[in-house]
Amino acid sequence: MLIGLLLAGQHTSSTTSTWLGFFLAREKSIQEQCYEEQKSVCGENLPSLTYDQLKDLNVLDRCLKETLRLRPPIMTMMRMAKAPQTIAGYTILPGHQICVSPTINHTLKDCWMENLKFKPDRYLQDNPAAEKKFAFVPFGAGRHRCIGENFAYIQIKTIWSTLLRLYEFDLVDGYFPAINYTTMIHTPINPLIIYKRRSPNETHTVYTRI
Repeated sequence: MLIGLLLAGQHTSSTTSTWLGFFLAREKSIQEQCYEEQKSVCGENLPSLTYDQLKDLNVLDRCLKETLRLRPPIMTMMRMAKAPQTIAGYTILPGHQICVSPTINHTLKDCWMENLKFKPDRYLQDNPAAEKKFAFVPFGAGRHRCIGENFAYIQIKTIWSTLLRLYEFDLVDGYFPAINYTTMIHTPINPLIIYKRRSPNETHTVYTRI
């Protein structure tokens, strides 16, 4: 069980972190907002990041949530019915398996305006789909909600706070990767990206996989 928890957290967080990088590389103005937020929250000289400052990185937090909405690392979650349930006219009997798909929930038109567009500012509200229960479930819901959720937010925000301080990111000739649906964790296909140091004395540009 412990090995499963460690591997699950490693692959899901790394995949989400990768997708976040591609969204920021594509949306350059939002990437710049995240960089300016680092200076606003932490100081112009960008001293070492503290745990308390992570909670104040609201733009980066919204970008992470929107990444989880559009690219949830796991496409389906399975649960077994323990009691009869009638939903939308269908009766689910005890012992039957129920499949919930964050990929579907997160792009339902009746829950999300401009449902396929990367819009971090939709999270300026506490719950952008409050009237629709379970519209946002990247970590599941209920008593079996992922226990690593808070750690994942801290981990990914720390990673991208560090990267944004050091580098600017851009797409390679506009290439934004498609989703690899052949694996359990939905990674980007051929994740190639450009990064360039922010230092005025450094002009070297690197193409790399993330």
